[in-house]
Amino acid sequence: MLMQVEHCADGADQVRARLRILATTDLHMHILPYDYLADRPVEGWGLTNTAGLIAKARAEEPNTILLDNGDFLHGTAMGDLVVEQYRAAGGADSPAVHPMIAAMEHLGYDAATLGNHDFDRGIEVLFDAIEQAGFPVVSANTILRRAATPLQDTTLVPPFALLNRKIVDSSNVERDIRIGVIGFLPPGSLKLGHNSAAVPQTRDIVEAARAFVPHLKTRGADIVVALAHSGLGDDTHRDGMENALLPLSGVMGIDAIVGGHSHQVFPDPTAPMVGPDGLSDHLNRVPTIVPGFWGSHLGVIDLDLTHDGTCWSVTSGRAGLRTVTVADGPGAAPAPRRCQAAPRGFPNWFQDLHESTLRHMRTRIARCAHDTENYFALVGGDRATRLVQDAMLDHARRFQADRLGWDLPVLASSAPFKSGGLAGPNYYSCVKAGQMTLRSLSDLYVFPNNLTLIRATGAFLKTWLERSASLFNQVLAGERAVALKDDGTPGYLLESVLGLTYRIDLSQPARFTPDGAASGLSGGRIVDLRHKGREVADTDEFLLATSDFRACGGGGYPVAPDDRVVAPPSLAIRDVLKGFVQRAGLVDISAEPIWQFSGVAGASVRFKSSPAARQACGTYPWLPIRCVETSDARGFAHYEMEL
Repeated sequence: MLMQVEHCADGADQVRARLRILATTDLHMHILPYDYLADRPVEGWGLTNTAGLIAKARAEEPNTILLDNGDFLHGTAMGDLVVEQYRAAGGADSPAVHPMIAAMEHLGYDAATLGNHDFDRGIEVLFDAIEQAGFPVVSANTILRRAATPLQDTTLVPPFALLNRKIVDSSNVERDIRIGVIGFLPPGSLKLGHNSAAVPQTRDIVEAARAFVPHLKTRGADIVVALAHSGLGDDTHRDGMENALLPLSGVMGIDAIVGGHSHQVFPDPTAPMVGPDGLSDHLNRVPTIVPGFWGSHLGVIDLDLTHDGTCWSVTSGRAGLRTVTVADGPGAAPAPRRCQAAPRGFPNWFQDLHESTLRHMRTRIARCAHDTENYFALVGGDRATRLVQDAMLDHARRFQADRLGWDLPVLASSAPFKSGGLAGPNYYSCVKAGQMTLRSLSDLYVFPNNLTLIRATGAFLKTWLERSASLFNQVLAGERAVALKDDGTPGYLLESVLGLTYRIDLSQPARFTPDGAASGLSGGRIVDLRHKGREVADTDEFLLATSDFRACGGGGYPVAPDDRVVAPPSLAIRDVLKGFVQRAGLVDISAEPIWQFSGVAGASVRFKSSPAARQACGTYPWLPIRCVETSDARGFAHYEMEL
């Protein structure tokens, strides 16, 4: 059968058809168009908004399948409430089906894969949700027991699905097609310490694909779609790559790729990546999409097919993204289709769940002495992340004293998770002076990551900070208004470490690429690294408080050896933060810098932030910043800073 599929005859008797692949990624429980962290409705995201795009795309093409690329279960206050109250209590108010699964069922998804954040609340919570799904959930490189080859592994969920569908050809004749859907998630990205009975292992994405894609062909798959919860990355394959779409696209037999994980978009009309085939929507001749996050975009791949009476083959393909607009709002209903009938209407308990979430998030817990925001996090002014680090550092100190019996200097590392980018100019952390609520905590720390401690050496910390500093562009003497970072590089990659002081020299090349791969360049950007005024030596030891996501290499950060990881009782960083502010009663966080840029003669950088950042300039008087554009086409203000 493999030879029949791969070597279809090219004759005049071929019939033609088109298959449309629709896809979402990184929904993170954003079902409704509401920002629970800012406590306001939004227009640019939410699966109920994406539903309008799905309906329009289906109306244009009868041969359509709908897929999701992972990280769909967790990431909003509504999702947290489902886990912590509705699902955990199992009471009469608990919905029979997880809300995200119910929404996906309503829209008629054909298949999905897992993302690393789908494990954030443990395997038990994950399976409680996906076992309710009427569509297959797949992952080929998430394994319970590793064997000699990927095909012999015991995978956590099925590695792939074979979708037997009917499509209508160009002569309006209905024909059978078998579509293989295979899934992957980033190796090493599954979080530690979430109290599960078993923690899955992961294989390299490309290694698993090279084994399973030919196997799918032998099982009769006419078309193979790879759902890879992974970013673009480098074109050179390395074992265990977190972002591996480029090398994955070189695996023979893959006809279309859906990417994600990096919260980016591809194809990007503002920064087209043109490969050797001259196509900005292909990677190595494979049509590819990375459709944003939170339902901001719908990915659309159209494959032109031919059939000679024995098999289908792909003759050409096109890939693109459709962006949510106000006109695509929540009133849109899914269009009927041949592949699978969509249920009627979203469940009527969504509104009740929404109201319960709002009441819960508005619970008061403490007071804040000053506005606590992160508008200038990318240039070293960040009270919001400093508050999170203060809480982590306090908890680590008490844990060391009570349980470890050590006397190591304690540090805390965190990042500005809300940092604009594709989410827009309002997506920054800002807790106003006055009452703090549970919403404030979620605004300050978005993800349900757990606290992890690392016994870190000075050399490890230098590498950690070099990786952080790699998201910035190089700036040479005399260069003016250089973009501080590329628009496609997320600001949430910028970890800073409370307890140390240091400078970042942008005149030096980065030791890592923005994706976290070694650049091969010598030197480094981290200079004058000190602890309490003393220069940090490579052999010095510290107790570093960080997240379990970063500790296992998330975001391309160095992975600590197992014997260097201290696993305290499982505790979410948001709960650490809650305990800290409740004990304080009145939160008063220093605005003093942890790090600053080194001077570069005659040079300046330009960066984007919220227009509201202008009001915070006085909070950080050492930053020589001026606003040079009050609002661009997306609503961002542009700022210039002297180096």
